[in-house]
Amino acid sequence: MLSVKLTMRNSIFLIIASLGFVSLKAQENSPFSRYGIGDLYPQQTVASRAMGGVSAAYANPQAINTINPASYGYIPIVTFDVGVSIDQRSLKSVNPLSAYNSANFLPSYVLIAVPLNAAKGWGAAFGIKPISRINYNIEEISYPHGDTLQKLHLGTGGLTQAFLGIGKRWGAITKTNISLGFNAGFEFGRRQTNNIVNYIDSTPFVKSNFESTTSYNGLFFNPGIMINIKVGEKTDKITKIKQTYMLRLGGSATLKHQLTANMDSIVETFNYDANGAIVPIDTIHLQNSISGKIQMPVTYTAGFSFSNVINIANNFALNKWTIAADYSAGKWSDYRFYGQTDKVIDNWMIHAGAEFIPDPFALSLFSRSTYHVGFYTGKDYINADGNSYEEKAVTFGLGFSLRKYRGQYDNQQTLINTSFEIGKRGTSVNNVTEGFFKFSVGLSLSDIWFIKRKYD
Repeated sequence: MLSVKLTMRNSIFLIIASLGFVSLKAQENSPFSRYGIGDLYPQQTVASRAMGGVSAAYANPQAINTINPASYGYIPIVTFDVGVSIDQRSLKSVNPLSAYNSANFLPSYVLIAVPLNAAKGWGAAFGIKPISRINYNIEEISYPHGDTLQKLHLGTGGLTQAFLGIGKRWGAITKTNISLGFNAGFEFGRRQTNNIVNYIDSTPFVKSNFESTTSYNGLFFNPGIMINIKVGEKTDKITKIKQTYMLRLGGSATLKHQLTANMDSIVETFNYDANGAIVPIDTIHLQNSISGKIQMPVTYTAGFSFSNVINIANNFALNKWTIAADYSAGKWSDYRFYGQTDKVIDNWMIHAGAEFIPDPFALSLFSRSTYHVGFYTGKDYINADGNSYEEKAVTFGLGFSLRKYRGQYDNQQTLINTSFEIGKRGTSVNNVTEGFFKFSVGLSLSDIWFIKRKYD
């Protein structure tokens, strides 16, 4: 069995936003990231994560839903959204009995949504976000012939996505309508692995290092659909504000695609100097620029939501409350790395959640803010020990609205969204299990931009 060692590493989150250019960098520690493309990073914005990660049929004027690009047809104002997370993990191994903790600061996304023509239902979004992370340090100890054999498995890297999406809605926001959309863009990443063999008790033996560095990139396509069905409405007798009850159905998929890869591989012997630094001795094998393909599987999600929608202004409808549920899945048994399979399987996940605003027009901060709650449960795509891993978590959060909604000509808004996730990966059938706590913060800034001048 494997004994897991985690090393603490700092993450650097650097954002340079100039003329639409964004740079993003992230790192994470997890032995599960040794398999497939690494640990999958949640693609939802912070508000959605607090609702259990619902996304298939979720649309909100200040929540950019990149998973279903049909939601872009409901964008009323320009919105800039950036998120970060703090990730605390506790790993436990049964054989040998051990436990390790790690804490990480992680970037989440940088997104911008723009209404191309809100009256006609045209909207667009673009941004950059991490898809997966690779960062592990695994130690394997055995005792052949009375010697202590140490094998170290190290890995770093991940996959990042830059995208542009467009959505089109047919019909008024508070009427029965349909919206279609798509995301398209560029995925790129890098994976470096080192497998080190060391006889600890036998000083005459030199160490061996098997290292490979793979860079990969490619295009992807993600279509989506949303159908809004008006099921009723009422007008508040005091405020005279119209409220509409909407049932929304939605679905989206990221189609099967390939990444073009290039690998450098080296096998060498080495030793450590007095300071612990690696000193190469001899190169046994060296091969550069090995071309190959990484086969990425189809993933999809489908679900529904039911909302009480308040018509704030023309083309600006706010969810007073929403309940939603999704089913998502991926055919990861189709995943291939240079034609080889890995310890991954088809996965699925059920997401459910709700949000509620006590009074969008209240002076009190806590009355006009949005309360989120939810959960998710399912099967992870990583199958390290052959027993599959269950994954489940409860979620909750609060979206602080720093300005109250005043009407049609005051659509400048600032939201600070928070999300808490408490969950576990693995059960008693797994040798290594992981408990996790994730705290995420998202800053959402919205305003009416690009308006034609009406008066000189």
